[in-house]
Amino acid sequence: MKSTILASLLLLLSIQPTFANDVTDMADCTIKVFTEINKTRKWSGKPPKGCQAAVAVEKRQDGVFVTAWKIRQGENGWLRTSLTGAMGYAEIARKKDLEKAGRDITKRAVKLESCLDSINTVNDPLNCRDRAVKSYLAGENSGTENQRLIWLDDNGRHVVAEYSSGNTTATPTPPAELFSGERLPTNVIINLDWR
Repeated sequence: MKSTILASLLLLLSIQPTFANDVTDMADCTIKVFTEINKTRKWSGKPPKGCQAAVAVEKRQDGVFVTAWKIRQGENGWLRTSLTGAMGYAEIARKKDLEKAGRDITKRAVKLESCLDSINTVNDPLNCRDRAVKSYLAGENSGTENQRLIWLDDNGRHVVAEYSSGNTTATPTPPAELFSGERLPTNVIINLDWR
């Protein structure tokens, strides 16, 4: 009897589409975008080679935020996983600093991925902070949407993951919560002079 219950629980967990491993893949995408900006001093507007996510770049006063996201069809609607990473202009300009910042983004993404796995399996954010919001929509785009932001509360680099799902009829939009300003248009020169 116990083995049947355990097998049933494992089956439920194995078919639940969490896509948490997308977090480290998207971290790699963001690092490739930062590397592109280092080399060309601009954003091409296209996801880097090998990146299976949509990408947006936002220029801020002290640096650049890069957001990567994937939207999939789930069993009862849609699922969106996204990651935003930030680097300062000086980090992007200097190759050694860029590589060090890239390693930091990767390390933080691995931790966020572990937290997201735990949230999706046992609803425990481990050592991460998280904020969950459930929205009920009525009218033209009726249904429910769930959004969960996950971050490390250590005053370190800004790296935030989002896991959202919904059964609304509208196509889900990019993760607007993760960037607060205007997305950078294609081929705009980015001044990396930090002095």
